[in-house]
Amino acid sequence: MRFDAAVVGLGPAGRALASRLVARGAAVLAVDPAPDALWRPTYGVWAEDLEGLPDDVTRSLVRRPQIRARGHHVLPREYAVLDNAAVQRALPLGAAEVRAERLGDEEVLALRREATVVVDARGARPAGGDVAARSQDRSPAQTAFGIVLAQEDAAPALEGAEGLIMDWRPDQVPGGHAEHGARPTFLYAIPLGDGTVLLEETCLAAAPGLPVQELKTRLRARLMARGVTAGAIEDPVAREIVWIPMRGRGTRTVGGVLAVGTAGRGGNVVTGYSVAHSLLRADALAARIVEGDPPRRVDPVTPADALREAGLRALLRLGPDGMLDLFDAFGRLPEERQRAFWSRAADAPDLAAAMWGMFSRMPARSRVQLARATLGP
Repeated sequence: MRFDAAVVGLGPAGRALASRLVARGAAVLAVDPAPDALWRPTYGVWAEDLEGLPDDVTRSLVRRPQIRARGHHVLPREYAVLDNAAVQRALPLGAAEVRAERLGDEEVLALRREATVVVDARGARPAGGDVAARSQDRSPAQTAFGIVLAQEDAAPALEGAEGLIMDWRPDQVPGGHAEHGARPTFLYAIPLGDGTVLLEETCLAAAPGLPVQELKTRLRARLMARGVTAGAIEDPVAREIVWIPMRGRGTRTVGGVLAVGTAGRGGNVVTGYSVAHSLLRADALAARIVEGDPPRRVDPVTPADALREAGLRALLRLGPDGMLDLFDAFGRLPEERQRAFWSRAADAPDLAAAMWGMFSRMPARSRVQLARATLGP
C-alpha cells in the first residue's frame, strides 16, 4: 500500500480528516475535483465548537443570538460564522498527495488497492446536486434562499437583534398563516463581519424540500413587511441557496470504505448541522486510523438516533402553529438542554430530556399535535 489513508472529497469533513492524518505522520492521498477551491457555503457553528482552531477562523461572532417565536429568547451561547479561507489554511494538507479528480463509487472502491483505509467524504449527493436533480429528490431536505445586504439595509429585518438564529413569526406569508397547509419557514439573519448581513428564508425540513422560488417569495414578503426596501432586496450584494439532505446520503457507503460528514451519518437529522461535528471528530478518527484501529463505521447507530428520527418526523408534519410553540418551548429550556438538542454527539438520556422539556413547555393543543406528528402513521 502506498498510502495509509485515501480521503475522497475535501469539504470540511474530508479536509479536516486529511489534515489531521498528515499531522500525525500518515501517508495520505487526497482526491477532489477542485482541491484548491474555496468553500462557497456560509457555515455557522457554536463558537465553543471551534476547539483546536485558531481565532482567525471566525469571520463574525454573534454574542447574543436570538430565537423568536411566540416570544423573544436570547440564547446563552455565542454563534460564529466561519471564514472559509482561514479554516482551509488552518487545515493544511502538507505532504499529502493531492489529485484533482471526480470519482464515482467504483473508483472510490478501487482506491483500496492503494490505501489501507479509504474514506468517502464526497457529501450527500456525489453524483449530482444541481437544481434539476434536487427537484426529483423526494427525501427530507432543509432548503433556504438568502440574500446578503449592507448592514443599514438589513437593519429593519433584525428589529434590534444582534443576530437571529430562527425567527418563526409568520410575517413571510401574506395574511399570516391563514393558509394552514403552508410549510412553516423561519428567517435566519446573521451579520457576516464585513458590514453585511445574510438574510435567509429557511425551511427546516420538508419532504421533498420546499422549492427555492417559494422561499424567495416568502423572504421578499417578510423583508418588505419589516421595512426593507424593494431596491435592496432586488439588488443584493450576493445570493445564496442552501439544500441539505437531512439524512445525508441515506444509503450505506460502498463496502470497505468509511463515510464521514454528510456522505455518512455525520449530520444532525433534526437541525441539519454537520460541520462542527466533522471538525470536532477529525482528530480522534485520524488517531484511530494511524494506530491501525479504524472503526467499522464513523458514526454508528445509537439509541439517540431513534429519538432524532422521531424529531425529524415531527418537523416534517407539524403545522405553523405547532412549530411556533415547539421553538418557543425550546427558547425556554435550560442551557444544557438546548445544547443536547443541537448536538450531534448528545446521548439518548440527554436528548430525551431536552425533547421532553420542549414537549412539557408547549400548550396542550400543540402537545397533541406533536404527539400525533411524532407517533402517527
